[in-house]
Amino acid sequence: IDKMIDKIMDRIAWGMSAIGAFVLLLMLVVTIADVVADKLLKLPFPGSTELVMSIMPISVCAFLLSLQIKKRHIVIDIMVNMLGPKARVFLQLLTPPCGIFLFGLLTWLSVPLAIHSVRIGEHTGGNVGVPMYPAKVMIPIATGLVTIQLIIELVRILRDWKKPQAVAAPAVDITDNIS
Repeated sequence: IDKMIDKIMDRIAWGMSAIGAFVLLLMLVVTIADVVADKLLKLPFPGSTELVMSIMPISVCAFLLSLQIKKRHIVIDIMVNMLGPKARVFLQLLTPPCGIFLFGLLTWLSVPLAIHSVRIGEHTGGNVGVPMYPAKVMIPIATGLVTIQLIIELVRILRDWKKPQAVAAPAVDITDNIS
């Protein structure tokens, strides 16, 4: 069942990352078009600032699940390396519940905002109204998926913690066999 869950979460993470990559590419193209149009044609790209600003949260949130699955998040190694082994184990046990609480809270608080934004068809102010609701919908989706991943990780930590540890085989030094 672990492999099936991992496969599902990996596919979702891949889809979210594809969305994030597309949005980053869109931001790049719009920004370049704005700069080129402004510098060469003296005609700024209308709504470029509003568009980039409205989709930036999508580009950030879309990669959160992949970062959590691959354990590519920020770790303060200097501080962790100063701790003893028991303190490190304690931190490893403490991290998922803290993440579940924080990402769960973000999800819970952002869902009503996303629903309201969709209901009113929220747009940016300015010369060109760019929809804000896609970004506001992405936030609870991304934080909810990270919360689910953290719950999966916590269940696995607790499950594996209760299992008896296998005795490690003695290390073999390969240089002993060289004569």
